[in-house]
Amino acid sequence: MGTFSVPISVSNGNGGEPLQVDVLVDTGATFTVLPDSLLRERGGIQPREEVVFTLADGSLKTLPVGEARLSVEGRDAPNPVVFGAEDQYLLGATALQVLRLIPDTTNHELIPAPKLLI
Repeated sequence: MGTFSVPISVSNGNGGEPLQVDVLVDTGATFTVLPDSLLRERGGIQPREEVVFTLADGSLKTLPVGEARLSVEGRDAPNPVVFGAEDQYLLGATALQVLRLIPDTTNHELIPAPKLLI
């Protein structure tokens, strides 16, 4: 599958100024991962819990997880976000599902998902 980036807005959902960032669409990642400093310092978003994740190499890593309001392609909803390294800008599968978007890897864009109940 091809990879591509899209612009998104990230906010704390409490009236703060949204941050505009470019993220890599990563359907292999469950959650959206954004830099810790971007979420905490610039976005005013705080962790709600610590979660143990299994990384691609099989190792385990504990990372903070919180909730941010993500806006992508005109769709807006609260989503879980992982507080990651300073170079991590990933839009994961959970956000795509919540926002009802699917990747079009041919045209390098996100498109509305069909409205299926199941």
